[in-house]
Amino acid sequence: MFRNSSRRTRTAVWVTAALGLVTGGVWAGVAGASAAPAARAAAPGTKVAAPYAQAAAVVNADGSINRSKGISNVTKPAVGKYCVELEDKDLDLTKLVPVATLQYTSFEYGIRISYWPHPDCGTRADTIHVITGLPNKWEDRAFGIVVP
Repeated sequence: MFRNSSRRTRTAVWVTAALGLVTGGVWAGVAGASAAPAARAAAPGTKVAAPYAQAAAVVNADGSINRSKGISNVTKPAVGKYCVELEDKDLDLTKLVPVATLQYTSFEYGIRISYWPHPDCGTRADTIHVITGLPNKWEDRAFGIVVP
């Protein structure tokens, strides 16, 4: 399997696999420990605790906010394009490192974030431009976004 790959590549693969097993075990333990009480889903538009994030949100495919912290509004200028507006207007988008993940989808779709003010969002410095789908085939998809 690894006959023609470098030692560094093989090491990276094995370390990644080991970390995946450890992480899976930790999550299994957390899930088992919290399985007794029934989990309640947050109501749409609910403010949530995210102690180590400046802003975070779960955004539905239609652009509505499922739950959030530090996000004031989400608009959809076009199919698969979202403008996520931060509550704190003093945050400088060019100095942030937002992270977004698609939800309920397969690996054939992608998600992209602009790290600078984008014309689709009025070139506002307090708004993150998010695109979901494939290049030139954008599709509305639910996603989560975190601004650490």
